[in-house]
Amino acid sequence: MTAFSDPDPRAGFAPHPLQDRSRKALFGMFWSLLHTLIPSVSAALIFLVSAANLAPVDFGHLAMAAAAVSVALAFSPIAFGEALVQRAVLRREHADAVFWLTALIGTSYCLLLWFTAPLVALWFSVPELSWLIPFLSFKVPFEMLAVVPSAMIVRSMSFRLIALRTAISAGFAAVLSIGLLFAGYGVFALVLSQVAASLTTCVVAFWTSGWRPQFTLKLTALRDIARYGLFSSGQRLLVTLRLDHLVAGAMAGPVVLGLLVFAQRLFRLLSDVAGGALSSVLHVVLASMQGEPDKIRKTFDIASFGAAALGFPVFIGAALVIDDLVALVFPETWGAAAEAAQLYCVVGLFATLSIVQGALIRSQGKPDWMFWYQLGQEAMTVLTIAATWRFGLEGMVTAIVVKTFLLWPISVVMTLRLLGNSLGEYLLSFLGPLASALFMAFVLWMLPDVSGATGLAMQIAVGVAVYPPILYFICRTRIRDAWQAARSKGRIDP
Repeated sequence: MTAFSDPDPRAGFAPHPLQDRSRKALFGMFWSLLHTLIPSVSAALIFLVSAANLAPVDFGHLAMAAAAVSVALAFSPIAFGEALVQRAVLRREHADAVFWLTALIGTSYCLLLWFTAPLVALWFSVPELSWLIPFLSFKVPFEMLAVVPSAMIVRSMSFRLIALRTAISAGFAAVLSIGLLFAGYGVFALVLSQVAASLTTCVVAFWTSGWRPQFTLKLTALRDIARYGLFSSGQRLLVTLRLDHLVAGAMAGPVVLGLLVFAQRLFRLLSDVAGGALSSVLHVVLASMQGEPDKIRKTFDIASFGAAALGFPVFIGAALVIDDLVALVFPETWGAAAEAAQLYCVVGLFATLSIVQGALIRSQGKPDWMFWYQLGQEAMTVLTIAATWRFGLEGMVTAIVVKTFLLWPISVVMTLRLLGNSLGEYLLSFLGPLASALFMAFVLWMLPDVSGATGLAMQIAVGVAVYPPILYFICRTRIRDAWQAARSKGRIDP
């Protein structure tokens, strides 16, 4: 199986598949949900076991090592795979050129990390980094080698294969990590499981994609995708670099960093549940609709409603119960991170909508817009941490939430410019889910105060029972339209 059809070998690779896009998107959502849910469950299990066996300082040391390794991944062409997905017509030489470029750079970065690890450990006065970084650096070449075969799978909309790849790698990592943690290997168990997950992902990507590289590297092919690839790589650099961890660790120390990472880990688990399944599907579907503005607007509107309908109750509900969850499940040493995790739930409301915005902007060939927006967000995050770390973890995260709120309208302006819609039309796509989620929150707030597992279970059960009927009552017309569009079998009528 390959990601493209090519009846004429001289013609290059065919454009994006245009047939049955709605049906593929519907099934893609199911498989992408598994693709997101499986690693989320795996990560949650690892998180629970590691939090019970490790101290915040261990998490801080691992976060600092991961931040150092992320520098290599950040300054890499790994996002050129996204350029292969977005490109309307793809030739074999494009894929071959990206593969050999990523392979060369990935191997070089791994060697560089090995030699510079002692210097990094000395700079931060954390001796553990001298061995954590070299072991963790093996992630880099494995992830780089998987770029092209993974892009071929995504481009062909073979989301079932993506889910298979994820299930194998996440399952293997979970078994290995938890087994080593119980065996007493401590933080090394998490390092080894991350490397094993990257290796497994690489092997399974080649196995399921059916794509194999040829020994060709044409600079003209790289130039064809350079603009999109470079700006996408720049955006990934900003997300992957984790300068916030480096600054927080250097200024506030590894304990505060460990608590911050704990809160962010909870936030990412919620984000994966709320919208992780939508991101990969929506990007490739919207990319296949380039030049069809009416269908793009219709798809974007449905996706925005769907993201809000799922994401808003997850984050609003989590903000109400996450302190009880942390107190019940995790050791007391993590209690200080509960309020920070609640604050991150506010960021989650913006993140839910940003998933759809980002997919639209990148799919329409505007990675430079997302790069500059992400640059502003990350730069302000670093400055915010540097200015507020003295106020403790809660004060620092509060400032990050305010910063996110103030900058989010920029992404809205970019989105409306591409769609040609008014602000009112955009707001209508998610006001119904917001009202439904706030009503759910009011009902939960009115419940009697019952502590422990019983109270937590009661709140979750009531939230699950209350939200769906309220959403259907307020948004039944939109729900019916979305369902009809999903069943349209290849036709999205404007």
